[in-house]
Amino acid sequence: MTSPSKQVKETEEYFSPKELMKRWACSRSSVDRYARLAGLTRLCLGDGKNAAVRYLREEVLAYEKERLISVS
Repeated sequence: MTSPSKQVKETEEYFSPKELMKRWACSRSSVDRYARLAGLTRLCLGDGKNAAVRYLREEVLAYEKERLISVS
């Protein structure tokens, strides 16, 4: 059984880089690069290289939607 702390709720306001790694099936450096190139807002909790980073869910979903390609 998965603990409640590990379950991602659709109502949460943010995605962590780890959640995006799983969602997009890529590395952390790729998540950082895609987010930077897309201009996604980063919420940094703390200072330095060990600060926790979060991305706004609505911006991530909008980015994914604009990247969809229709096959005709």
